[in-house]
Amino acid sequence: MPRYLLPVLAVLLFLASPWFMPAVFAQDTGSRGLLDKLTDLKSAVRIEANEIERHERDKLTIARGDVRIQMENRILNADEVEMDQVQEVIRARGRVQLVDGANRLDGDRLEYHYRTNTGVMYQAKGAIPPATVFQGAEIHKEGESRYRLIDGSFTTCRICQPEPGGVDWEIHAKEGVLEQDEYLEARWASFWVRGLPSPPIPYLIYPIGPRRTGFLIPQIGTSGRSGFTYKQPFFWAIDESQDLTLTGVYRGRRGGEGQATYRYIIGPEAKGFLDARVIQDRRSETQSEVRTTITARHDQQFSPELSLKGDINYVSDRTIQRQFPETPSEARTASFANSRVFLTQMWQHYGLQLLLDDTRTLNLDTSDSRLSRVPEVGFFASPQRLFGLPLLLEGQLSGAYLRRRETPDSGRADLFPKLLLPWRLLPWATMTPSVGFRETAYTKRLNEGAGGTSRELFEARNELAARFFRNFEMPSARVDRLVHVVEPRLSYWYINPVGQQRLPQFDNVDFISTQNRITYTLTNRLLAKLKEADGSTRTHEVLSFSLSQSVNLNPQTRTFSDLFLNALTPERIDQAVREETRTPASRTGFSAVRERRFSNLVADLRASPLQHLGLYGVAAINTERNRVDGVEAGIQLAYPDYGRIQLAHSFIRGGATAEQPSGPFRDRETSGIVGRLLLTPIKNVAINYYGRYDPRLDTSLENNAVVTYATCCWMVGLHFLNRRNRAFDPGLGGSENSVEFFFQLLTGGAPPPPERGAQYLRR
Repeated sequence: MPRYLLPVLAVLLFLASPWFMPAVFAQDTGSRGLLDKLTDLKSAVRIEANEIERHERDKLTIARGDVRIQMENRILNADEVEMDQVQEVIRARGRVQLVDGANRLDGDRLEYHYRTNTGVMYQAKGAIPPATVFQGAEIHKEGESRYRLIDGSFTTCRICQPEPGGVDWEIHAKEGVLEQDEYLEARWASFWVRGLPSPPIPYLIYPIGPRRTGFLIPQIGTSGRSGFTYKQPFFWAIDESQDLTLTGVYRGRRGGEGQATYRYIIGPEAKGFLDARVIQDRRSETQSEVRTTITARHDQQFSPELSLKGDINYVSDRTIQRQFPETPSEARTASFANSRVFLTQMWQHYGLQLLLDDTRTLNLDTSDSRLSRVPEVGFFASPQRLFGLPLLLEGQLSGAYLRRRETPDSGRADLFPKLLLPWRLLPWATMTPSVGFRETAYTKRLNEGAGGTSRELFEARNELAARFFRNFEMPSARVDRLVHVVEPRLSYWYINPVGQQRLPQFDNVDFISTQNRITYTLTNRLLAKLKEADGSTRTHEVLSFSLSQSVNLNPQTRTFSDLFLNALTPERIDQAVREETRTPASRTGFSAVRERRFSNLVADLRASPLQHLGLYGVAAINTERNRVDGVEAGIQLAYPDYGRIQLAHSFIRGGATAEQPSGPFRDRETSGIVGRLLLTPIKNVAINYYGRYDPRLDTSLENNAVVTYATCCWMVGLHFLNRRNRAFDPGLGGSENSVEFFFQLLTGGAPPPPERGAQYLRR
């Protein structure tokens, strides 16, 4: 061994010898001692009292008279306290109060383990914010948020109904376990309303808070077709990001139903729900008594550019949504059941979309039709400069496989590029000419077996737009000035004529109307510059009014797709026809009809002259017949202290008229008034109403009203529905009435908003 290594080895042996062990142990012991001191400091108690007596030998402290003990964030008040440091127990008597954070326990006597924060209070009362109040002969504190009640009661009404008066409701139990912000689990419990008890039940679990597991209060009702109805929901709070509600429904005249509603949140950028109903319907008009509906929504943002959206609506038959009174009005009157899934990727100038789509017709006046895109891929480019030139290029490209009951399945590719040349003529006027070419190819022809076909279209447009404005200074403390804006617009549109009867017809891509048309629009807007309290200004649109119409330069009798004609509405100005001249063409699914030279003159009004008043209206005026072919108008008036009212009227002319045997939209004749009302006539009372009225038949189609009375701790309501439904009453000669009673216990500590009753209108 080299000599120079001997000193190094000697030093290593010396360091490894037992002589150094005590020093290491001493250091470790010192660390543990320091930890023990920190623990003692953490659990230290400070006592204040009129008289304090200490017994050092027994480590016992006795305090009398206005005793106050501070323990971290806990405070104990009592008349007399005995603290045993050996057993780490505090025994308190006389006006005992334990304050633990925001929670509080009051009683006659307490035995409390101050290190574990557990104990038992006798003849006690407890309070947990915001509104939970409980009491019992014994209240055992079994943890930071767990309490066990012996011969106790529970309520959330004391926050607005203080002692010494009674409360509207409370739960009495022989024994119960209360988990803070979770649930109350009680054995041999009874429900008391204003001092009147219900029969006791062996077991009860009542959720506390908005998302707590437990049985919800049942709902009962009756209706003309369903008879007596009983609904019992159970809510399962799976975790913080998902929950499930299971509801069993019994209808005396129709049978049973099971419903499941699952809600979830997957991180901050993804959420959705799934709702499924399975109904055993003894009065079903379909071949099967088992009827099903499935509704699902999913919305997910993978990144700012990539998103996924799903909207699923499945019905086992076309009348199921119209059969049951709890179906929302929007679903009862829907014309389609549409299911779609979108996956969209966006870039700065481009976008890519994958679509799965299935649409089923629910209108009983038409055949049961279904259109599916499985799948469709679309690519689109926003306007962008072409090679640094003033020309802009935009376009779209799509490919789809389509299925329709009336048409053979077919693949379709559609390419539509377009060039634009924006040109500023004057500081207040611009002109934008554009040209485009559209190529649409199919793998099959219409009713001709194998072999594909295609369509080529040329499109040219030129649009001239201008903008004028004038300011009007206003000597007002609220309005700085008014701005009147006038925006005229004139355009020419041309699409070459081409035969399209050989093309399969699935949607609006498959028939493009020939165009040789001039369109004008004149828009007037009145803007108010409002002064804010901080000195800034805010722009408010007081009034917007526009007129638009088109002129067909070469009207002819042309052949149109029936799908295209059936989609025309009075406010459409891109095409106008005389539907009374409509005759079937040689090809099934096509009709010949005479074009009109002038489209309807469409007037569009939007106004909000006052803070709580808004109105709108769209009118389609037939200038050739001097009549109104369609109207869509509405008004909303709100008064913060008393509620709000909304009225909407829609009208489409149809049927026979004095000038002609058949109206222009005889298959789509519509006249209806829809009203919504929220009324709060007195404190705690709210009336929510939704109604539909048909002026043609002078018939009320639906009266849907919910009356609620709510305090800070409960809400009771009555839901009344009167309706006529062609699904079970084609002649509209009868109606159905249903009444549902509901009761909710509230734990939030504040009365619910009056709009809460409207959720029963939409169920």
